Amino acid sequence: MKKKEKQDNFLVLSILIGQGATRECYLHPSKFNKCVKILKNSKNKKILERELRTYFVVKSFLGDLLPAYENVLVDTNKGVGVVCELFRDDDGKLSKPISYYAKNSEIDDEIISELYHFAYQLVEHDLYFYDFNLKNFVIQIKQGQKKLKYIDLKSYNNNKSWTFLKLEKIFSFLAKIIMQRRLKRCFKLLNINFRIV
Repeated sequence: MKKKEKQDNFLVLSILIGQGATRECYLHPSKFNKCVKILKNSKNKKILERELRTYFVVKSFLGDLLPAYENVLVDTNKGVGVVCELFRDDDGKLSKPISYYAKNSEIDDEIISELYHFAYQLVEHDLYFYDFNLKNFVIQIKQGQKKLKYIDLKSYNNNKSWTFLKLEKIFSFLAKIIMQRRLKRCFKLLNINFRIV
């Protein structure tokens, strides 16, 4: 019986929809609004377990800004994966990254307002993320409105830089300084003045 249950939970991934430096993202084979993230060059499932824990720590503060995660890892033909919400627009097509809107000069007041809200939530609740690569932001058009989504949780409390010799893990004011600098850099790429209200 256990063997059959395992087979039922085994996912065969075939449609790659995106990738970053460390992960690939596939369409879920049976759920239209889900995707499966797997590690590209590692079998260390602790990385995905950490991402899952991060989601449950920050979701009460960031709510709709994040994709919803399923609460267990899954086995796939590509290795262990994490299942999360896949953002689609009103027309059913995949939501576009914010870089698409920047490239086409379509960063409007609605998107700017969403970015300020995101930055405020991070600073207000001491949620220290450090990776604000434009690929980590998606704009979902839902009921005709643009909604910002942040899709990469692996940088939570995980600063790769040795700038402060990891002292930001002890002194929260240093973590805040690093995060705000990186947010400012992200806003600058989008030609938006960075401010926290």
